[in-house]
Amino acid sequence: MDMKKLEIHDLLRYFHNAKKPDGTLFPILGEDALALTASLSYLLEDTNFCIKAYSGTGKTVLMEAIGSLLPTEYVHTIEHLSDTAVWYESEAINKARFVSIPEAQKIPEGVMEVIKTWADGRASYRKVTDVTTKSARIQRLDPKYVLMAVAVENDKGSAMFDAELERRCMIMHTNPTVKQTELVVKHKLMNSALPRATMSTMSDEEVEVLKDHLVDVIRERDEDSATVIKNPCAPFLFEAIPSAFPVSRSKVQYLLKLINAIARFYPDEIIRTEKDGINYGLVSPKHNWLGLRIYLNSFVEECLHMPSHGTDILKLFPDSRLDRFGFADSETVKMSEGEIKKEAKAAGLPFTKLRPVLSGLLLTGFLEVEEDGGKKLYYKSPLINEPTAKINWSELIDETKKFVREEWSEVAEEYIGRNCGNIQIVDPFDGNNLELGERAATAVETTSGDYPKLFKSSSDADIAEKNTYSGFLLKAAGDYNEEELEKIWTEYYKED
Repeated sequence: MDMKKLEIHDLLRYFHNAKKPDGTLFPILGEDALALTASLSYLLEDTNFCIKAYSGTGKTVLMEAIGSLLPTEYVHTIEHLSDTAVWYESEAINKARFVSIPEAQKIPEGVMEVIKTWADGRASYRKVTDVTTKSARIQRLDPKYVLMAVAVENDKGSAMFDAELERRCMIMHTNPTVKQTELVVKHKLMNSALPRATMSTMSDEEVEVLKDHLVDVIRERDEDSATVIKNPCAPFLFEAIPSAFPVSRSKVQYLLKLINAIARFYPDEIIRTEKDGINYGLVSPKHNWLGLRIYLNSFVEECLHMPSHGTDILKLFPDSRLDRFGFADSETVKMSEGEIKKEAKAAGLPFTKLRPVLSGLLLTGFLEVEEDGGKKLYYKSPLINEPTAKINWSELIDETKKFVREEWSEVAEEYIGRNCGNIQIVDPFDGNNLELGERAATAVETTSGDYPKLFKSSSDADIAEKNTYSGFLLKAAGDYNEEELEKIWTEYYKED
């Protein structure tokens, strides 16, 4: 693999070809967005990251795969959790670049306070007394960036994150669905039947090139004269930021961190300049597109305080409408907890403890509840929609051009010439070549084809063909204005 041709899709290929220490293939499947977000943000942009997961959904394997991208001395794993264990391991922790905690639901209060201190970029201290000499000394734990995994079905795990710690971490969830389980099981069955070389789709040489590349990026960032990343596109990402809850004020930094990490992955694409003795590097529209492509759904859910797998539960409810008195109309579907469990099971959702999810959806306003004969009936709120966020990329590129000319004039022509034309992108998930140009309106699809030009992507044309007009409005990825929607409506209801 030529380093110049390294793409984020190659990082995903690595996870699809992850191995245990003994060389056994143990791929990370069905967790593409999580694997990319965690590895890029944690390793390249120094982000404290937490994986919330049900037991058996691969969180430990994923953490091991991320750690294996680095030399062993870069990562220290804390497995013995007690208030004093971290201090006994202080020398090893201080030597490491990163810290990993696979069973974070077991963290005692003392260690939790250390992690909070680290998250603020500060060292942690304690005073210890030598029992033989009676002399006192100060122990120091240097600030570290932590990758954690929490078992959410564990009562402590589901409750361990207080507001302070949650605000300090980027959080994502594993996929516990039956479909995901089937994918993993089928791979394991096939793996048991075929030679190792047949199952592998990435050579050891390619893996080593990728690892060397990531280490080079980390080392460059650690240099005293490291490039300070700035994102000229950032002011025009506002439409992707749900501002219904104040938590978006802190969560937006994680979206920006991921975009910065993506830019660092492509060091040759960063436009560099110097101002007042500071070396700056400018992020491109391509890097922003990739960031939203990878992280958009999870980001919106976090901004809206969506509980773990809350969107999966919301999808079980039909939309509700308001009657003329401002209440949910008579046709609103209302379900008991037992009925929701039945629907969740039919949809392949393995919830054993549904009540915390329902409580979270009630708290955030996505569900409402009423009493009927002593039974609680839940229904989707007609006042709050499921999270969506869209960007018109042609508009973003135009606005970015203006901004760069005004604020980064010394490199404006180079930036615009390299980054604001027909932008070539390798999709991080499927490896397809895409072009981000005038017709690109979403972070979902940018390919063109033989579909009617009134649609912004082939997937939207497909949705229109298979759904009612109202169904199209709910599911379409493109950002359509009123004039475009009128044309699409006419297309639906034109006379034969």
